[in-house]
Amino acid sequence: MNTAVVKDQEFIIISSEVTNAAKGVVTEVFDDESFSLELKSSERYSANEKVDLFAVSGSGVICLESELKSVVGKTLMVLKPFKEKDIQRREYLRVELNKNILIYTDEKTIRATVLDISAGGAAMITDTEMKKDFDYKFDITLEKDILISCKFRPIRVNLKEENKYFVSGKFTLIKNIDRVAIMQFCMKKTSENQNK
Repeated sequence: MNTAVVKDQEFIIISSEVTNAAKGVVTEVFDDESFSLELKSSERYSANEKVDLFAVSGSGVICLESELKSVVGKTLMVLKPFKEKDIQRREYLRVELNKNILIYTDEKTIRATVLDISAGGAAMITDTEMKKDFDYKFDITLEKDILISCKFRPIRVNLKEENKYFVSGKFTLIKNIDRVAIMQFCMKKTSENQNK
């Protein structure tokens, strides 16, 4: 069994089709390279269903792709082989993205291009200088028409060339389901890039 999975570890589990999302705790790790996960609430999962699992460890975010062996009430038996997608030192997995967005304040609208995104924040290029420690609102659509609405606070703002600013920052207000959707999006994009 991969050392990334240990007893009492909390995971977020999402069906591959993003129809269900729940939190659960590992109750047992078995020698046959499976583990049991006790859900905190009742959700609809079924045996043989493909799932993605996410957890935060001391070394970063753990992203696993697996399948359910069995489901009894709120207890899921998760099978190996699962594929460990990424364990990284960043708090969240980050992927490149080239997406135009509009950023809103009470006074104005700013055009920007998101260069990369993670569940914790984003990096972008704008033609308008953005203030550090100020919250900006923007919406971004990921694949399958998944709309993410959030507030974003710049941490770094650097002038790259005349009227072009590189801005990186963190999400200060984002729904948990949107953060999970970004995590899953990043994991899938990383997997696609590795399999090219």
